[in-house]
Amino acid sequence: MDDDETAGLTVRRLTPVECERLQGFPDGYTDVPYRGKPAPDSKRYKALGNSMAVPVMRWIGERIQRAEEESE
Repeated sequence: MDDDETAGLTVRRLTPVECERLQGFPDGYTDVPYRGKPAPDSKRYKALGNSMAVPVMRWIGERIQRAEEESE
C-alpha cells in the first residue's frame, strides 16, 4: 500500500466501557473513585489489563468441577 491508500486509516482506542464488556464485566465496573475524583481512563485500563476475563474463568472453573465430578 502506498500513502494514498493508507491515508485516513487509523485504529481507534477502545473505550474503558468497551474493554469492560470484552472482559465480561458490567458497564462502569471500573468507574470507581480514585483519590476522591472519578477514575481517569488510564487507571481503568490498568485495572482491566490486570484482570482475567470473567467468561473464560467461569469456563475453566466449570471444566475443573466437571473433571472432579467424573473422577469420583
